[in-house]
Amino acid sequence: MKIFFDSLGCPKALVDAEKMSFLLEKDGHLLVNSTEEAEAIVVNTCGFIGAAKKENIETILNYAELKKDKPNLKLIVSGCLSERYKEELLKAIPEIDASIGVKDFTKIINALNESNKENLLDDGEERNDAFFPERSLNFSGLNYAYLKISEGCNKRCSFCAIPAIRGKQRSRTIENILKEAEFLLSRGINELILIAEDSSSYGMDIYGKKKLIELLKELNSIGFDWIRVMYLYPDESILSTVETISSLKNVCNYIDIPLQHVNKDVLKSMNREGDLESYLSLIEKIREINPDISIRSSFIIGYPIESEVAFNELKFFLKEAKLNRVGFFEYSREEGTPSYSLKSCVSKEIVKNRLKEITQIQNEVSKDLLKKHIGKKLKCIFDGSISDEEGEILIFRTEYDAPEIDGVVKVVNKYDKLIENAFEKIEIVDSDEIDLIGKLNEF
Repeated sequence: MKIFFDSLGCPKALVDAEKMSFLLEKDGHLLVNSTEEAEAIVVNTCGFIGAAKKENIETILNYAELKKDKPNLKLIVSGCLSERYKEELLKAIPEIDASIGVKDFTKIINALNESNKENLLDDGEERNDAFFPERSLNFSGLNYAYLKISEGCNKRCSFCAIPAIRGKQRSRTIENILKEAEFLLSRGINELILIAEDSSSYGMDIYGKKKLIELLKELNSIGFDWIRVMYLYPDESILSTVETISSLKNVCNYIDIPLQHVNKDVLKSMNREGDLESYLSLIEKIREINPDISIRSSFIIGYPIESEVAFNELKFFLKEAKLNRVGFFEYSREEGTPSYSLKSCVSKEIVKNRLKEITQIQNEVSKDLLKKHIGKKLKCIFDGSISDEEGEILIFRTEYDAPEIDGVVKVVNKYDKLIENAFEKIEIVDSDEIDLIGKLNEF
């Protein structure tokens, strides 16, 4: 069967999509690049926050419209949205022929043939046997790929629906992860990006203690040029992780710590520890260990009890901490989470204004930090090219930036140079609030 596969959502969802794509191809199906030639469409969804749910439902409805002209077209939905809403989604969009969740995506094969839609819905069983090392690379980058080291989360942040969707933490064994890493290396991947709902706690469920440091040491010896770690929980154990990152040649000087907020009352309501002073201290300690490290974080704006005082603390923190990269997200009221019942003291208009203000503050911080790279020659990974009024723009990244969420290095391809290597040495000649501007040098 000819199948068009559309994967939406976070890197963890992309990995699931590549696993499902591999299973489909192994079963004899052909993945195609357009809906026109497809006999079936698979949509791998995100169901985390309101904006994502809205976008995903609109996408599914657009595909459902195609069935008017192609009544035999199968429409299959997988991922977080179908895991979270199960029967509701099938009733709301009857054009969906089958729906599977996230706990056993090997059901994708049955979904092409199963006539009873409800039989495919996950019953809550959490499975580890889908952690096979093979996968397609349909949704990976030109030279990078994500590797999921665990599934689910044992944290119970009040705003987050992920534990209810993905279940409790289930870590993969180090041996199993190494097999997939070796598979990716054999397919030409140069940058390996480790992901999980909570990477800091990797291994606790199966080894009885955190094993991220040991995993990094094992992966460092395999042969990847770059290894990057995402989604680390902000506790004191992060300092030993930074020490390890700093000591390993192939691990990027980059750390991703979603802090979510810095106000003590807001964090307590979020069921998270920390406050302004402890987080400033943590950032200072990280930079004492590794002054060269790039620190990324993310924050929720408009949490129900976020007062003006709390917001001002966050502004102060960003000016003082000078984080390299930051993502801001509007609070999304999600049913089934503890914060759902909280009465908000923040209007939509206030949230919009706060997002604008806080983004401008961070842009100024980022602008100043990026200027420090001007005049340097940096090793950069090639991420492809785009075209604009100046012609072809080559897109690179430094080790200080993760793909898609951080900045890039833009190089005008004046001489139509063909980039054959995964890495080039780029001389940085300018910068703005987000990106660097460079020119090619011999590497």
